[in-house]
Amino acid sequence: MVHTRIRKGNTKTGILLPNVDYCSSQSVIAGDQIFLLGQTGITLDGKDFIGENDPEKQAENAMLNVEILLKESGSSLNDICKIVVYTTDISYRDQVYPVIAKYLKGVNPVSTGIVVKSLAKPYIDFEIDVWAVIPKNKNIGHLKLMLSNSKNGYLMPDLDFGNSKVVKANDNIFLQGQTGLTLDGKKFIGKCDPEKQTDQAMKNIQELLNKVGSNLEDICKMTVYIKDLKYRPVIYKVISKYLKNILPVSTGLVIKGLAKNELDVEIDIFAHSQKNKLRHFKSLPNYLSALDFPLSKVVQSGKSIFLQGQTGLSLKNSKLIGKGDPELQAETAMYNVKILLESIGAKLDDICKIITYVTDIKTRDLVYPVIARYIDGVYPTSTGIVVESLANRELDFEIDIFAVLK
Repeated sequence: MVHTRIRKGNTKTGILLPNVDYCSSQSVIAGDQIFLLGQTGITLDGKDFIGENDPEKQAENAMLNVEILLKESGSSLNDICKIVVYTTDISYRDQVYPVIAKYLKGVNPVSTGIVVKSLAKPYIDFEIDVWAVIPKNKNIGHLKLMLSNSKNGYLMPDLDFGNSKVVKANDNIFLQGQTGLTLDGKKFIGKCDPEKQTDQAMKNIQELLNKVGSNLEDICKMTVYIKDLKYRPVIYKVISKYLKNILPVSTGLVIKGLAKNELDVEIDIFAHSQKNKLRHFKSLPNYLSALDFPLSKVVQSGKSIFLQGQTGLSLKNSKLIGKGDPELQAETAMYNVKILLESIGAKLDDICKIITYVTDIKTRDLVYPVIARYIDGVYPTSTGIVVESLANRELDFEIDIFAVLK
């Protein structure tokens, strides 16, 4: 299987990182999966920005880009399974979601909405990540269950936006980001109590997987978004009750906000229905060594490869390399990525999508040259997010990797 990389480009010719020789694609097709560059108000040639101080116009440009890229990838909006929407202010949600709803009318994807400290540039207010899968049978499409509409729920009752709670696309399973909301979207469990919110989220995850003939054992990766670092121990303790023997890979982020102010935690799940998953490098959660909750650093299911978010922590002893030095942390993280992939017979050029997290927008100029050196000639799609914190305040950089074996 050869990956098809569409609209290859270099940041030297664009407005984001013109001083960095960083190669990426707008779209990568790997088997049945389509990975897109995070889309914003930046035009597809990377040279102009549409909608400064206007999140609605930025969303319009981003969704038009998504439509064009999927068409060029032999796909369409109908193949979208999951969207992750990043805004820099919770108030912008009311401006951007009607635009998304207009483009995705009748598509019913699952979705997650995150409020972040910043995106790649201070003038970018909106970014959307899209996960699409080409169905084996285009006439049948994907299995989308628990369809609902925002106007009937708790989060955005004034918005006409249809979505699913779970989508099964061939062997890929995508879940709506789960919180303390009940699955009917009408009640919120655990106000001011992150522990109860997490328990409700995990119950929801278990039920949603069951609805598509799956179970917790099919979970490959989880991304845990929390609003305050102090919540992390209790949240992971609850998660461990459900996933203690599953050994998923995990990324944990402290973000500015979620869809409503009362939400303190949201959990994204990537699952895969193929059996005989390979889970490598068992280890305890970073900075939670007292918790009996083993995780993996790599999970392989079929040809899909999921990595634990990599930081400046050494693979040998989990000690931080490069405290106060984001560049050295990025060097360590990318070295880890290389070692982890090669240990299971994969290569850096199997990478399809990267998501980088930094805690200071100024750090981007330091870490992207490091990433660029490791992925020279690979041309993955990418998204860059500025978060409040990572698993510990001493971490300045983390990178998520999604790869598919050729």
